[in-house]
Amino acid sequence: MQYLRLPISLLAGVFYKAYGSSKAYMIISSVEKLIDGKSPGQVQSDITIREACKRMCELDVGALAVFDQQLLVGILSERDVIRRCLGTDRFVDETDVAAIMTQTPITIDAGSSLANALEVMQSGGFHHLPVTKDGQLIGLLALDDIPEEYHLLLEQFKELRAR
Repeated sequence: MQYLRLPISLLAGVFYKAYGSSKAYMIISSVEKLIDGKSPGQVQSDITIREACKRMCELDVGALAVFDQQLLVGILSERDVIRRCLGTDRFVDETDVAAIMTQTPITIDAGSSLANALEVMQSGGFHHLPVTKDGQLIGLLALDDIPEEYHLLLEQFKELRAR
């Protein structure tokens, strides 16, 4: 799989409006800066969907990293629960997370740019991306976490590149 390599000069002028309608802006130079120490919600692959959904509610998140012992084996999202469990008439108390999770997720390094993370997510068709640093999971980036300006810039860059 090949991803766009966006020139840093293209993204150097992208600012994220950090404080509502005020004029305070900041540059987000990497995925790690955006997730800023928010630890990812995690569950083991052998728990039930009901238990995993309760965990998502407790943490107020839309996805969880799924582990088998210490190994990242998948991502469980609200979409997975709806489409692969509820939508197929499985019972939440009888179905393990491993049965419906998105398996073997692609990860991204914490030092990667938001543009690269966005490209990975768009090309892979998923909304959550595990973030690693030194081989360890440090966060879970959601598509909605990426400021709209990056989405727009990436689309403009693709259009220019296609010409």
